[in-house]
Amino acid sequence: MATMKEIAELANVSVATVSYALSGKKNVSQAKRDRVMNAVRLTNYKLNSIAKSLRTSKTGIIGVLAEDIRGLPVPEIVDGISQRLTESGYQLLLSNLQLLSKLYNRYEQLSRYIGSVNRGIQLLEDARVEGIIYVAMHDRRIDDIRQPAGIPLVFAYADSDDPNSVSVTYENQRSVAAVTCCLIEQGHRRVALIAGHPASPVTKERLAGFRAAMDGAGLPMPPEYLRWGDWEYRSGFEQAGALFALTVPPTAIVAMNDAMAAGCYAQAALQGLRIPDDLSVVGFDNQSFAAYLYPPLTTIALPNKQIGLTAAQRLLWKLEGKPDVPANTVLPCELMVRESTRALPGAGQPRSAR
Repeated sequence: MATMKEIAELANVSVATVSYALSGKKNVSQAKRDRVMNAVRLTNYKLNSIAKSLRTSKTGIIGVLAEDIRGLPVPEIVDGISQRLTESGYQLLLSNLQLLSKLYNRYEQLSRYIGSVNRGIQLLEDARVEGIIYVAMHDRRIDDIRQPAGIPLVFAYADSDDPNSVSVTYENQRSVAAVTCCLIEQGHRRVALIAGHPASPVTKERLAGFRAAMDGAGLPMPPEYLRWGDWEYRSGFEQAGALFALTVPPTAIVAMNDAMAAGCYAQAALQGLRIPDDLSVVGFDNQSFAAYLYPPLTTIALPNKQIGLTAAQRLLWKLEGKPDVPANTVLPCELMVRESTRALPGAGQPRSAR
């Protein structure tokens, strides 16, 4: 396929004149325009999306700014975004901020790297995308983010302090309450919690859900039953050990994510405890390994792909000028009851639905 320079040489005009003739942005004499268009036909030159956008002010491209494509929810979210945009005739331009190794598991410290985020938004603006979807690695509020000029910005797996922002997230508090109620319905009265970082907004929401379930059942929560982890396997292993060493250990543990739940499995095996005969364990996230632990882990499945589909739809609605686009959409999670929990003698049957 010919280049614009070759078109210019064949038409005996400048490259700038070719650009002007194709974009219609500046007046070009009819004679020069005819020579350019004739050269286009002779060389079978095809306008790319950028050249076309010079004429229409639309590129058909949506920018996706991901904190890190390796982050747990990101691939499924991007898959959902891509599916919905492709169905609507748009292309996706993905920009990866590579923040996973920088943030590690202290996701609430994104403010340190807000400059990188804002530069990423600027680069997508410079690429003339029609809208931007920001994909986070961890559900939280993002402050001080740069709002792009003249194009919509939608947050997936996070929200913003900007009152005009549009976001799509999932239900934290009710989900932990649901998985805790599952244990309570199985007859467990001594239920411990291994939480994430104390400063994490997600930790606070999930802790509120756990307390709501316990309070609703009239069950006490001894202070020693609340253990602070850091979202990692090792902390689940260590905090489970501390719980097993108590004079009155719990009969069930709620871990705030599957990685810490897996640590509980390892500590239980070390202590000679059998799951679920001696101890019930639940997690959160439904990571790929959760169903392959022995026994398979009861956990909460996040609607990651649906978050992507919904975020893309919200952006499309903004581009279409649809009024009253929801500012914040919170999607439900699904309770996955597996074999890591069991009903104690005399208890009812556990729920197996959402």
